[in-house]
Amino acid sequence: MQIIDTQNKLDRILSDINSNKIIGLDTEFIRTNTFWPKLCMIQISTKSNYYLIDTLSNLNYEIFWETLANKNITKVIHSSRQDIEAIFLKSHRVIYPIFDTQLAAMFTGFRESISYSQIVEDIYQIKIDKKLQYSDWSKRPINEEMLDYANDDVRYLIPIFEHLTEKIELQSKVEWFHEEVENLHKISTELSRKMIISKDNIGKKISKNRDPLSSAKEFRDEIAICYNIPRKDVLSDTKLAEIIKSETENIADLKKILSNNKVFTNSPYLISMLCEFLFAINKNKGIKYNKKILSKNQKIILKSLNEVLEVNAKKYNICPHIIATQKDIRDFITRGNKFPKFMNGWRSSVFGKDAEAILNSH
Repeated sequence: MQIIDTQNKLDRILSDINSNKIIGLDTEFIRTNTFWPKLCMIQISTKSNYYLIDTLSNLNYEIFWETLANKNITKVIHSSRQDIEAIFLKSHRVIYPIFDTQLAAMFTGFRESISYSQIVEDIYQIKIDKKLQYSDWSKRPINEEMLDYANDDVRYLIPIFEHLTEKIELQSKVEWFHEEVENLHKISTELSRKMIISKDNIGKKISKNRDPLSSAKEFRDEIAICYNIPRKDVLSDTKLAEIIKSETENIADLKKILSNNKVFTNSPYLISMLCEFLFAINKNKGIKYNKKILSKNQKIILKSLNEVLEVNAKKYNICPHIIATQKDIRDFITRGNKFPKFMNGWRSSVFGKDAEAILNSH
């Protein structure tokens, strides 16, 4: 694996990367004191080469970012969400198109949230050492042990892509998987919009006509996103519940409650914004958090739906979690969500129509 840490090296490998229709991609990042991951390196595999691109070097990555957004090059990534986040934060580009090997594996009968190392072991009977998974990837220089680990993380991506693509074709799921890939891109694009919330827009689009604690959690999360601070460092769930219970509506009392919180004590702007938001949501203190406890009849429906889900998942050789989550099903039963995703697209024929029939029969 070649370490790319100079402009000449980066410029030289771009022609090789761009000459491929399929590339493997992985990232290494740190996420200790931030909400978003800090990108430290990107590993790229092609049919014949492996590259480790040092994203902490002071280089012009513009053409490389364009490559990652090039619709004619499929990027093979395992469990791509955090990679998408890390790269977008650095490049302001949404990677596309993506072949997510975790998603593809679950589409062909593998278990929920299967790891890259487990797929490699299941398909090739090779064990990958993951002991460096939580290393400090910002450390330089990159040693041989780190390099070997980074190499292994992309070494099998293209072979896995070829293996799973063949299985998807043999199981006649090409259109279904393509639909899912496009859904992933929509989610990625929406995620990128959330990553660039301006300070002036914090809390502006949050619905205040629901239970105060849920609204306050969303407000807390927007601060964490905007200032790139871990949500626990902004306000813990326990502290939020305490503030809501106190029904505080003036800054003086709020400052006393948050006297040990540096995020707010160091920012009059934020504490003023929080006070205004609390005043608005406290008008709805009569609205209680709805845990959606199911009735006896609804529990019977839930049992029936899960039984059908399991049967249909085995029939189509798809991980049940991909078809419908338990939250999707519970919301459907309580009608908290009248149009869950399993009522649309390929999921409708696999499970949605049966689910509607069961619900209507009760």
